[in-house]
Amino acid sequence: MKTLIVSTDGKLMVTRPLWQAARQFFEFDHVEVTREHGLEAYFNETDFSGYDRVVADTNLRRLGKRYHSLKRAPGLVVFDHDVCQNNVSTSEWYHRYPSVLRDLGDVRIIVSGATLAGELRDEGVDACYLPKGYDNTVIMPLDIERTHEAAFVGRVKNKVYKRRKKFLLRQEKLGRLELLRAEPGEAYNRLLNQIRVFVSADIGFGEYMIKNFEAMAAGCVLLAWRQPAIEQSSLGFVEGENVVLYDSEPELQEKLSWLKGNPDKAARIAAAGQQLVSRQHTWTDRARAMPALLSPEIKTARPTNWRDRLRIRGVGK
Repeated sequence: MKTLIVSTDGKLMVTRPLWQAARQFFEFDHVEVTREHGLEAYFNETDFSGYDRVVADTNLRRLGKRYHSLKRAPGLVVFDHDVCQNNVSTSEWYHRYPSVLRDLGDVRIIVSGATLAGELRDEGVDACYLPKGYDNTVIMPLDIERTHEAAFVGRVKNKVYKRRKKFLLRQEKLGRLELLRAEPGEAYNRLLNQIRVFVSADIGFGEYMIKNFEAMAAGCVLLAWRQPAIEQSSLGFVEGENVVLYDSEPELQEKLSWLKGNPDKAARIAAAGQQLVSRQHTWTDRARAMPALLSPEIKTARPTNWRDRLRIRGVGK
């Protein structure tokens, strides 16, 4: 199957290790374009007649109404890890993704939530599931002292993920965790390795973000917001065995106290979590699964209706 991957430079900052690993498992051509306007121009000008699959490695929400340009590609597959915003009420794309995908017609969408993939299929969209992963050439355990008891690393001032921001800022104010920042790469890996309990707060996302896998890979105990049961089972996350989960502020406080009072058990959970992600959740693991997601015949989406047309009006410029 002749395959072309077209990546925006911004998306490639995350997916580059995935595509590098993918060359072990299937052959493809790979093109990098400059941001979303470059993607639009490329799709408008390119002859795709020699390809069976054209993968748009981009974020639909950043494309906005430029998504129409994707219709020119036969065998279109969109690889988008931001589709979880379909269920985030503060996102401009809240409940708009199914309408846009139905408008694209002959398209497969690869999303990173098992629940979300099922919801999209129920909406008449050809959707499949490939969870997020991590780069094991960058994130790994180091033999250094863990000087931060509980922390989150990253930016919280995101206008879409307001619930996470509010929750984490409150926990910081109450002294339950630290909010830390680090530059990507070696500095980020080193900081993760200085944290004993990584507190993740993917509230309302319905799936696990990349930081969860990175924290586990660095040997932290992952204390994460509990997602739908199918998300845990599909990833091999087992409460109290390789992760610790919560879904309320009192439960977070309780679990933090338990982890602090049971350091040996906490260390065993961290070790089991590190072993799990290193064996099953690297970008190489995701690349291995990619051919099976690309090869089946693409199903035509259910036709759009008047509600879809109203929703499409709000997808941006």
